[in-house]
Amino acid sequence: MTEHRADPQPDEALRFVRASVANQCNLSCVYCPKDAGMENHVPATLRGRRLSTPAYQRVLDALADGGVIGGISFTGGEPTLNPDLPALVAHARSRYRRVELTTNGRKLPQQLDRLAPHLDVIKVSLDSHDRELSHQIMRGRPADHDRALDAIGLSLAAGLTVGVNVVVMRRNLNQIAAIIRTIADLHARAGAGTVYVSLLDLYYTPSTRTLWQQEFVPLDALSQRLAAELGGGIEQHRKGCVIRWFNHGGVQIRVKDSHESTFRGARCRSCAIYCQEGFYGLKLSVEGWLTPCPSGAEDLGVHLPANLSDQQLRERIAPLVHELAGTTLAPGSFNTFLARNDLRIDDKDGRTRLPLTVLPGGHR
Repeated sequence: MTEHRADPQPDEALRFVRASVANQCNLSCVYCPKDAGMENHVPATLRGRRLSTPAYQRVLDALADGGVIGGISFTGGEPTLNPDLPALVAHARSRYRRVELTTNGRKLPQQLDRLAPHLDVIKVSLDSHDRELSHQIMRGRPADHDRALDAIGLSLAAGLTVGVNVVVMRRNLNQIAAIIRTIADLHARAGAGTVYVSLLDLYYTPSTRTLWQQEFVPLDALSQRLAAELGGGIEQHRKGCVIRWFNHGGVQIRVKDSHESTFRGARCRSCAIYCQEGFYGLKLSVEGWLTPCPSGAEDLGVHLPANLSDQQLRERIAPLVHELAGTTLAPGSFNTFLARNDLRIDDKDGRTRLPLTVLPGGHR
């Protein structure tokens, strides 16, 4: 067992690169925009032209050398589908202050021994306590719910800090308390590690428009209910969003509220798309495409192919890193996002369907 516990709450000013190391996934979750590459954003002309592992590591080194980005979060697709993931994570450990991995857990047991010594945080997706509802959301196999629970338990037993990612939708609002109790039980059985449950807002993309309008829940309502039952909690202002932390039975509860005000750069003011998440970090695809935007548009990023010299890498990366360092809080950005995308929220239904008591034993 490794004891490499990290504080679930990273430094408020820490900037991340989201490093996609797989452009495919072994699940097909209802909220995931597969047609847009999931988190592997890249122009269509480059899609599938993967960098070799050494070339990808060179890009990670160049990003770390810029001095602005101190955290890395490995993602995909599903990152465990990349057989070189352990080597990539081990390499990042020597260059970044905080190393995280997000996974559905399905293939994690085969790689965990090689990953755990180099990770600060591992995040496992679990959107329901109910096995059948999990299956409906993940659209994989019924057993994938159990595999996610096994991955959480194994990661805790390895002494890691484990985040359990829950995308909050109207369909799973009544599952939140049961998920938290389940995770508390897993933590107690493991007798090791640190655990938190991360409640995430449903993210909008054009391909998931109908789902978003049907299922989006304003997370400030959930934060207010948790505060009433568990006390005020801690508010953290990360680059890109407001995060509120609560505690129940030894499990920390993290509410990521990116629909309040988000960080934006100069390019955002004239952006016709105007995304929900804002400009809070950079995204690197398996093809070496670097962008701050949840888009593969060719004018929004730079390509970092293997034939560039170290100097050329730095020169292409520097403008994006400089732009990232200059982003500022944009009050009312969620309302701008709604207007630019012609979206409406049926707020009253999302609020009235919140459970009357989120957690048994909470304050009334």
